[in-house]
Amino acid sequence: MEGVVTALSSITHNGGERNGTVTQLRREKFVQPNGKVERVPVISGNSIRGILRDKGMFSMLKMLGYGINEENGKVNGLSLQAFYFLFSGGSLVSTGDSGLDIKYFREMRDLIPLIGLFGGAAGNAIMPGKMKIGKLIPICKETSHLVPEKFQPETVESIWEYCQTEMFTRRDDEKNDKVRLMIAGKQLSENGEALPEEKKSGTPQQMMYNVETIAAGTQFFWRIVLEDVTDVEFEAFLSTLIEFSKAPNIGGKSGTGHGEIAIKLDRWIEIDSRVNLQGNELDVKLGTKYKDHLDKNGDGIRKFLAEMK
Repeated sequence: MEGVVTALSSITHNGGERNGTVTQLRREKFVQPNGKVERVPVISGNSIRGILRDKGMFSMLKMLGYGINEENGKVNGLSLQAFYFLFSGGSLVSTGDSGLDIKYFREMRDLIPLIGLFGGAAGNAIMPGKMKIGKLIPICKETSHLVPEKFQPETVESIWEYCQTEMFTRRDDEKNDKVRLMIAGKQLSENGEALPEEKKSGTPQQMMYNVETIAAGTQFFWRIVLEDVTDVEFEAFLSTLIEFSKAPNIGGKSGTGHGEIAIKLDRWIEIDSRVNLQGNELDVKLGTKYKDHLDKNGDGIRKFLAEMK
């Protein structure tokens, strides 16, 4: 499945690089047709896969009754090992001379369809997932020779025409006399009034910083591959996409309006926060097969997760 992702708001996705006070976009090298190498900002497939995994697992656990019980307020939680296995993929541990338990892995995959899709590590082995999430490659002059022609607009610009630097500030609220009244201790006088500015103490909290972003309206090429999935696994994937569509944000600073996207996979499905999905993409109402599987196997899944110590 492949198609176009459109940035509905500017996207920031840094790779740990900084230029002074500017946090730069994550970059990768792209070899041009003439042999020249250009560095282009790219949204990693790993980051999108992680978001989808979190959305899918959280939704599944809610359907299985995990979390806070709204009736009695009690928490039905997972062991730490089960939590990391579902949300982070687990980790490898030494099991001595014991070999790979194929039956155990098959049971795990059959009980939890999302494990079949995303995979995970348990014991001394890694179970690969059936889903391959591609990188979001911006459609621009530097990548046009690698993007299928049908997804290219009539004209494309250099990637650097689509990038910008946004400035942010965080003010020091200790300088606000009205807010300072909420501070306990020596910042207040005996009658409860804010002390003069010269008698303030503590480290100033005001700062200014810059973030490199990809502009709203930029289009990306995206490809997803599902290898030999069952009907239930396929619908589990669709249900995960629907969960993602409720808050379709990628990259950082989503809490301040960044990273909202729309997805249109070629001749298949569309995810857009401005459009309500109809759920007609399957032969039955979207979510029925997957939900029925969780209803039928809920006790087995809960028992399996409880045994992960």
